[in-house]
Amino acid sequence: MVIFEGGVNISDVLGELATVSLLDENRLIIWENSPKELTIYKLPITNCQFILWFDYEVDIKKYSGYEVFFFPEEKEASVFPLLDLLGNRDSLAFLELEKRNRTSPNDTQYILTMVFYLLRSLVVTPKTAGDFIKKKNEKMRSNFHKDELINLYKSTLEIDFKIKSGLLEIPQAEFSLINLFTK
Repeated sequence: MVIFEGGVNISDVLGELATVSLLDENRLIIWENSPKELTIYKLPITNCQFILWFDYEVDIKKYSGYEVFFFPEEKEASVFPLLDLLGNRDSLAFLELEKRNRTSPNDTQYILTMVFYLLRSLVVTPKTAGDFIKKKNEKMRSNFHKDELINLYKSTLEIDFKIKSGLLEIPQAEFSLINLFTK
């Protein structure tokens, strides 16, 4: 396998393509972000699998006769609406979690990490937080007593432990987590 990254000299790639392999096997050659002016039909491609890898969309007409695959980035669902509902003790958090699970399933560990962040922010808002965040945290903080925040943190840690130990299934854990905040 030979990998060329963007910015490599075209003559180096052509030299590698023209070189006969000492092994009977086909080589895999990957060229990341080749120059846009490159014309694929002029390349001496023999005895190898040749992949052009782009981190942007390309004109597929330019590569007719070749297989073109797109792997677009997934749009990440924001966790902040869920955190806002939890911080406001709003039972709509159950619906928000369900909506999030449809767009980003298997994201429970990320949600737990962000819940820990929420709880720490409610105890002490980061100094670097903007005014909007400070006001929002102050409003949400009024929904909890300090002891309650400590108990929520402890209970969230327990849920995390039970998930990782296999003692609690994900749907049960998510229900328990939301239920802690909406009691």
